[in-house]
Amino acid sequence: MEIFIGNICKKINQDHLRERLEEFGRVESIKVEDKIAFVEMPFENEAESAIINLDNSNLDGIIISVHQARYGISDRRKSGRVGGRRSKDSKIYTKIFSKKDPLI
Repeated sequence: MEIFIGNICKKINQDHLRERLEEFGRVESIKVEDKIAFVEMPFENEAESAIINLDNSNLDGIIISVHQARYGISDRRKSGRVGGRRSKDSKIYTKIFSKKDPLI
């Protein structure tokens, strides 16, 4: 299972995360990018234990967010809802609705 860890301090490295996560089980890989990390744990029960125990915990003075990594559409506004302005027609709609003609 892949785990997402957010809001980590920039001074945290892979070794520090590995040490903390191996308290809960085997860690296959860790990828740290800026203030987030993706961790691959092969056993689901160990990964879930890490998520439960580390979410909203303190890691070097900062509260971290830990949950199962989610892929796909990250913007909930694009999740199949209908409505709103069409991106291709934005100039047309802007022209139509921004006219300051007096109503008769």
